[in-house]
Amino acid sequence: MKKKGSGYEYIIVGTGPGGAPAARELAKAGKKVLMVEKGDYHKKFLGLPFGIRLLERYMLFARSREGVIIERGITVGGSSMVYQSNVMDPPVKLINNMGVDFRPEAKQLKKEIGIEVLPEKFYRNNKGLYRILAAADKMGIPFREQEKFVHADKCKLGCDWCMLGCPENARWTTREHVEEAKSYGAELIFNAPVNKILFNAGKTKATGIQLKNGTVIHGDNIILSAGGIGSPAVLLRSGVKRLGTQDVGTRFFMDPMNIMLGYSKDPDGGLWGIQTFSHAIESMAQSEGFMIGNCSAFGTWTVLSFFRMQTAKENLPKFPIMKRGMGLFLKLSDEAHGQIFPNEKTSKPFTANDEKRLKKGTDIMREIIIKSGGDPKTISILKWAGGHPGGTLAMGQAVNRDFSTEIDNLYVCDGSTMPVSPGAPPSLSICSMSLLLGKMLLGKVKAQDRFVKIEG
Repeated sequence: MKKKGSGYEYIIVGTGPGGAPAARELAKAGKKVLMVEKGDYHKKFLGLPFGIRLLERYMLFARSREGVIIERGITVGGSSMVYQSNVMDPPVKLINNMGVDFRPEAKQLKKEIGIEVLPEKFYRNNKGLYRILAAADKMGIPFREQEKFVHADKCKLGCDWCMLGCPENARWTTREHVEEAKSYGAELIFNAPVNKILFNAGKTKATGIQLKNGTVIHGDNIILSAGGIGSPAVLLRSGVKRLGTQDVGTRFFMDPMNIMLGYSKDPDGGLWGIQTFSHAIESMAQSEGFMIGNCSAFGTWTVLSFFRMQTAKENLPKFPIMKRGMGLFLKLSDEAHGQIFPNEKTSKPFTANDEKRLKKGTDIMREIIIKSGGDPKTISILKWAGGHPGGTLAMGQAVNRDFSTEIDNLYVCDGSTMPVSPGAPPSLSICSMSLLLGKMLLGKVKAQDRFVKIEG
């Protein structure tokens, strides 16, 4: 086998929200850090249409055995490169279930990055959006402006392609932490998929990694941050089928969405030229387990026209009236009921409770669109699409509250460690977990000082 380098104190697998903040923290303290990224370092041709190559199997072909569409960024920066840039504070439910408090890190990152809602200039002239906001307000479920990882002064008005990489470099991604880590001496290799973790003879201690091409890299500590799908798959390929009390790769959740598109009876009533998820209904997140957000006309029409056969038939012929599109999405906090396989394929069935709650939220979206002037005959729905995989190496089961595992020198920090779906964009939470891990490893924070009583 080929060997690369030696003397790494930390090998971090993944450069997304779970890996990059810890890498920066450790490198800044003078630790010898290697960041390993499966994907390429895509810097050119971001946005529409070529940005789709940042997504695993172009997202179009990234589906569970049941046909659920799963979004996952495979690039330096991971899924922070292909998210809608929304910021939500770590939910109390998540903190209580994980048993560790990383809210101070969330506060630190928000201040450091400069989080803000989009200025009103991004949507003030959109008649359709204001009709939707007014309709929901009358129904007693008001939309609220959303905080974003977006630098508004760089953001291009009318652009809605955050999920294909930002061509304007107008939003924060973990690439900034990657580059900072490099400035402090950390190394980065990309186009370097990890095949497995290496262990000592008794499998009691992690000693390095093996890349898919056979290259072996040794390190004192391994931080697995390849995401809710990638991390359990690496462990399964390493022969680790059970960690702690959890079968590796089980309890898979993914915050599935139903995306709805209707067409306004008014030629000027669509959600044209605005950013998706600029506003959201948050009031039912705890009681019902779902959120509802707005979608742009062009982005929603594109997704519905190319990702499901049925919705393609319903929307491709409506290309001439695309600007009338009125899009909404529902994001569900689904039950942890699915599985990841060694080849990174997935199984994601949904429970009767998931189906019931999804139907309730979908009915609410339909009512909002109709009351906003949408033609009920034009409404179509793309079902079961999501991009927040987690639960597959849950804290309290597979992973300890300081992100360590029963295998010495092996840590896990990413969405896989979340025991329950947060039901909200998790990027800030995962980045905060990663920053806290870095502090713990450096002795800046004592793990027990952040422990909270585990709910249930």
